[in-house]
Amino acid sequence: MKKKAIKIAASTAVAASAFVAAAPAQQADAATNVNQLITDAQNAGTVLKWAISVEGTADYKNEPWTEYNNAKNALKKAEDAIAKLDSSAKLSAQAKLVDPKVQISRAGAYIDAITSGKKIIAKNAAFEAAVKAGNLDQIEKEYHVVTEEFRKQTILNYRVYGQSTRDEILKVYKLPIEKTVREYASEVTVHMLTKAAATDVKASKFEEAAKKLTEAQAILDAEVLTWEAVLQKSVNDVEASIPLQVLSLVSDNKNTVTVKFSTKIQPGAAVLPAGQFTFSNGLIVQAASVAADGKTVTLTTTDQVSNTEYALSYQGKATGKAFKTPAKATDTTIGVVETDAVNLDNGGERSYTVNVTKADGTPYTGAVKLELLDAALAVYADESKVRVKSVNGSTTTGYVAADDEYIVSAVNGKVTFIVQDVVNNDDTISVIPRVTRIEDGSYKLAPKTTFWKAAADGQVTADVSSVTVDTTNGFIYMNGLKYLYDANDKFFFKNVEVSSADFLKALSAQDKVVFNYSATKANVSTFTIDTDVTADAALKVTNPSDVLTADTNATRLEGTGQPGHIIEVYKGTVATGNAVATTTVSSNGSWVVNSLNLTEGAKNDFVVTSRPVGSNTATSTVSGVTVYQQFFATEAGGLFATDVDGNGNIGIGDIVTFNVKNSTLANNELKVSASAKITLQDDQGYTRYYTVSKVTGSKNQVVITGVETKTPVDAYKTLFGNTLVKVEGISNQDNLVFNVAKSVDVKLDTTTTP
Repeated sequence: MKKKAIKIAASTAVAASAFVAAAPAQQADAATNVNQLITDAQNAGTVLKWAISVEGTADYKNEPWTEYNNAKNALKKAEDAIAKLDSSAKLSAQAKLVDPKVQISRAGAYIDAITSGKKIIAKNAAFEAAVKAGNLDQIEKEYHVVTEEFRKQTILNYRVYGQSTRDEILKVYKLPIEKTVREYASEVTVHMLTKAAATDVKASKFEEAAKKLTEAQAILDAEVLTWEAVLQKSVNDVEASIPLQVLSLVSDNKNTVTVKFSTKIQPGAAVLPAGQFTFSNGLIVQAASVAADGKTVTLTTTDQVSNTEYALSYQGKATGKAFKTPAKATDTTIGVVETDAVNLDNGGERSYTVNVTKADGTPYTGAVKLELLDAALAVYADESKVRVKSVNGSTTTGYVAADDEYIVSAVNGKVTFIVQDVVNNDDTISVIPRVTRIEDGSYKLAPKTTFWKAAADGQVTADVSSVTVDTTNGFIYMNGLKYLYDANDKFFFKNVEVSSADFLKALSAQDKVVFNYSATKANVSTFTIDTDVTADAALKVTNPSDVLTADTNATRLEGTGQPGHIIEVYKGTVATGNAVATTTVSSNGSWVVNSLNLTEGAKNDFVVTSRPVGSNTATSTVSGVTVYQQFFATEAGGLFATDVDGNGNIGIGDIVTFNVKNSTLANNELKVSASAKITLQDDQGYTRYYTVSKVTGSKNQVVITGVETKTPVDAYKTLFGNTLVKVEGISNQDNLVFNVAKSVDVKLDTTTTP
């Protein structure tokens, strides 16, 4: 029994020894197999790499499916074998498969791009067939199919590894076909817009239809298209189906209104009669011009009043379109305590109190300018008629004789001053104080005070030219004189005694009166209306309301008068010879002369008269209507530059003076928008624009506020003497746009004097 046990133990030991000896050999065989599979995968990846490479066998037309599948299979076998290794060996082996995986991924993107390219070729065949047939509906359909595939192919192409490979695929598939398809993009766009517009017209969406047709026509005008005649006819047919109407009004809230019509208003006309367009609330159209599209009309108007709605009529019919200007922000930084106009006697005086603050509401203590204006808002030339007697309790008024103004200081945000009619002045005068904060040029007008000359005792026979009545205090202000009346006095209407109330109600301009007057209260005055006349409405020229500059060959006159009267316009300073224009005052009291020829480059004076029908004698005359036919452009001397910082270069803070034609006109003044800029060119041809704003208190100066930044920087020379080539956002008082081409001198110079 013992021998048997020993024998079994010995046999077991031998077997164990054999197993131990065999294990290393098996592991070595397994490792060799994994390494071979990894090598196979690496080799397959390398073959695939060259199959998709511009340096290898890639032809960009055939997908390398065999190489791709071989690489994927080899990779799978290697990965399956690696999965059986222990952790440490597995990590090392997996690292050797990174490159084959990269090549397979790149090959997949390469194959997808070629496959998509072949789809584009197939779909482009249908597009080319539609083009050949000239079927626009089919062309549009196939265009969208091909371009959608383009979008997909673009995404796939940018996944392809290597710029050179991507470029070759683009050359083979996308670029040739894309060029063909894009060649007809505009035709397809016009066709689509026209069809969509026709749908809008059927739905009475005329504004939307007009916008689409405008886009379509813009393309037709800008390009030469295949099937252009067919497309143009389609656009014209749809446009003809839209009724003519105003689609929209857009105002700059200053003096320009853009009118959009649904169809062409007057093809081929650049200028329209301004009289075809009228606005409510007294807004006057001075000029009307049509854009190249025939549908957009730009109206130049008188200045638009804030917080006012203006409704447009075209050819006498309401358009149903209007715009409203925004409310003007109330300037509360200058406030006049007094609010009413006052009548006083000769030699009288009136006190005014003005509160002046800064923008933040704190009291202003800086310099303030006081000016005394007459009824026409002209500054009194000296102190011979009216003056500021005192300021803030001091008789030292700060009067500057050279400028006819008073320069004073606000005291804790307040200026109190007394206006006095000079005692030895024996005329009736009116005065309107203007208070200006010198810091920023803001100002307010104080209410008017009229100092009346007392009527002398005795009899007066007069034609009434002007009259107002103060029934509260018993005063008649007539023809520049002040009369007193009371209950002791007698009133007559054509020798019939009447009450004072009836007499004063009947008293009006153009009446003939006889007064036996005594200023003594105890005496009896008699007031008689000898001839009662219902006064005709005064003849007025409302447009232009001041001296006008115009760069057109004709202008427009507008005004008011007695309904039914004949208006005649004479050229010159007196109404002699033949009238150059005639019209009739309408029933609403307005009249218009739509086109009045101007002498080019000259001062044009006109006289306007009014007469009843059947009479050859004018009953009213307005003279002094002046229009300068000119361009808003520089005279000799051109542009004068003030080198504020003295560095010899154009820069921020430097001031530019515009020496323009007829600059001596009283109302001459630059209007400078918030986006205004001037563009200068140096002697090399390089340009720079400079943003500018108006110099406070100046009529013809702007200050440079910014300079264009060019990227990359060029060799522009920022020296004075550069030439003005463009002006934006600057016009004159009559909204004439600055005309560089008509300017005499456009060198930005520092050697001349402004």
